[in-house]
Amino acid sequence: MDKYKPGPGWKRAGIAPVWEHISGIRVHVFGMYRIGQTWVDGTQWPESQEMHRYIRINGGNRKRGVMAWALRHAAK
Repeated sequence: MDKYKPGPGWKRAGIAPVWEHISGIRVHVFGMYRIGQTWVDGTQWPESQEMHRYIRINGGNRKRGVMAWALRHAAK
């Protein structure tokens, strides 16, 4: 198993910091995600508070935290 792969359903979307989930969500590790034509910026308040909480939950790992935040936020 590739130690850099974040988990089931995720794959690189061509560019290194961009990942795509099988549900259609694209995540940029900087803190943004896209579903369809809608972009959500996790660096702007109040989304930043929730995104940073998910990063802390994932042990400070930004990539896993942003992915978890995007999946949870998009499921709402």
